[in-house]
Amino acid sequence: MIKFFRKIRQNMLMENKTGTYFKYAIGEIVLVVIGILIAVQINNWNMARLDSQEEKNILLNLKQDFHFNYTFLDSLMSSQKALKPIHFSILNHTGNKPKDMPEKQFDIALNAVFRSGDFYPKTGALDDLINSGKLGILKSAKLRSNLSSWNPVLRNLKFREEMLSITQKELNVLIIKKASWLNIDLVSSSTPTKTNAFPISGFDIDNRNLLNELEFENIIENIVYENLAVIFEQKNTLELISEISKLIEIELNK
Repeated sequence: MIKFFRKIRQNMLMENKTGTYFKYAIGEIVLVVIGILIAVQINNWNMARLDSQEEKNILLNLKQDFHFNYTFLDSLMSSQKALKPIHFSILNHTGNKPKDMPEKQFDIALNAVFRSGDFYPKTGALDDLINSGKLGILKSAKLRSNLSSWNPVLRNLKFREEMLSITQKELNVLIIKKASWLNIDLVSSSTPTKTNAFPISGFDIDNRNLLNELEFENIIENIVYENLAVIFEQKNTLELISEISKLIEIELNK
């Protein structure tokens, strides 16, 4: 094709058709430019199509992870909220307050104080997106912003979980010193204690004696506070997950 056009130009020069030659040369340049522009546009369309498919795959993976995270955390928060009345049932019997709580009920309540769970979210899709530097492939600026907020919000929750765990360990130390874990485990509903026959304590001890300890009251109060702080951060995290999930659905439905 190039030889063909070159031969035409040579014939025009030989025939001394300079004006026609320049017009033809300009037309040929225009055609080449148009051809290049068309090729670039086709390439851009192909790239846009590939990016669109990649974005959809990313959105589907994010949707799956955040759906799991919402279900997991919502269940966890419900369990966490259920502990509040148990905590207060203990505080309502400390010090000079009436000691009308049966021993077994107290041991059940004491066991429940340790019944809190940590949130372990699925973050694979988001981690891959951030580590690959492809966060910008998501067209929604609001979605990108919310995803960027995920790690700071999650860190706040994990911090509160750790603070609650530290306070529970303080209670564990006090129980080891002044109460009987065997008595507590006898009324536990956890799998290890249900499937293994724990013996009764060899000491004549009533765990309700802890109710007369100021240290015990302070530790339980700290656990109540940290438990409420965990619930607060769980609520914030759930709200962010809900917003992210909503934005993902909007993008997938476009």
